[in-house]
Amino acid sequence: MTTRRDLNDCGFSSETIAAEYETDAALKEAGNDLTDPYFAAAWAAEQEQRHLDWDYAQKAQP
Repeated sequence: MTTRRDLNDCGFSSETIAAEYETDAALKEAGNDLTDPYFAAAWAAEQEQRHLDWDYAQKAQP
């Protein structure tokens, strides 16, 4: 079963946008260290949200 995701005109959900903000904050907090575990976790969560958006958009196609 696919959970409904409300996508904006660019194809992103509010969950993805929130994850992007979290990733940006994590990177800033990590001093732009891409190997920081907090950044890595935030980045993984953002990618997961992006994939969920993409999957939902593909299944919603007529």
